[in-house]
Amino acid sequence: MRKIKIGVAGAGVFGNNHANKIKADPRAHLVGFLDHDLGRAEALANAHKSESDDCRGFDDIAVLLAQVDALVVAVPAIHHFEIAQKALAAGKHCLVEKPLSPEYSHALALCKLAAKNNLVLQVGHQERYIFEAMGLLAVMESPRKLEAVRIGLPSPRGADVSATLDLMVHDIDLAALLFKSKPKQIISKRLSGKPENPDAIEAYILFENGGEASFSASRASQTRDRRMSIEYESGKVEIDFFQKTFENTSRHPLRANYLDLIPDAMQAATNDFISAILGEKPVHISGDDGANAVRIANAIDAASY
Repeated sequence: MRKIKIGVAGAGVFGNNHANKIKADPRAHLVGFLDHDLGRAEALANAHKSESDDCRGFDDIAVLLAQVDALVVAVPAIHHFEIAQKALAAGKHCLVEKPLSPEYSHALALCKLAAKNNLVLQVGHQERYIFEAMGLLAVMESPRKLEAVRIGLPSPRGADVSATLDLMVHDIDLAALLFKSKPKQIISKRLSGKPENPDAIEAYILFENGGEASFSASRASQTRDRRMSIEYESGKVEIDFFQKTFENTSRHPLRANYLDLIPDAMQAATNDFISAILGEKPVHISGDDGANAVRIANAIDAASY
């Protein structure tokens, strides 16, 4: 069986995580890691080597691209566009961590390039798998209201972009799926951080179908909190992701045991990426989906005061 040869751009924590998922799929072969620090790339490659594995470190993207069928982009978000554009232009399929790009125009350009070259472009909004396991994405009724809270401790990781693009973008993507509508009005407020790069932000979206969503995201808190409340006409769904509680008073038959059904969302995403490359199924989380989340996140940042 021919294995899909995959490289990973980024020799950090997320690059390592993605490499583990690639190696766990028997249809794939991990070729190596790209990083501006060759020593770091080689050290991580050595950690992933086995007797039958020739995993290597690279600091030249052209050299790596010549040896792979696909690339996972797990570099800091400000470099997503540059790396993914080169890979797609070279005819390589791409799985890009969220956000697809910090700028909507660049995200859109990646989508167009992938379509032009008939390539798979998948985005790392893996939390969709969690909501699928809950059964929420199968609900045809749009919510009346949604509240999403995603509060974390101070961390330099992801700080190259706003907390909107770093954290809130997950909930923006999920809300867009649940409401099945476009934003009509956006109101947002920066709570801390630089105006061009907030560390904490609140946002309100009124969708065209009348649904309302409130978001809160922070990477500058002294406490951690991650919750979502979804209100339907028949009742509420309340999820506390840290406490692992799930309450459903709506009429929809949802699954509280969702963690048993999808124990590893990143692995599921990697498997689906490989399946899409092989033509076994459509792209599960498309570039267009990722670009839409960036478009809304950009609008929230632009509206903040």
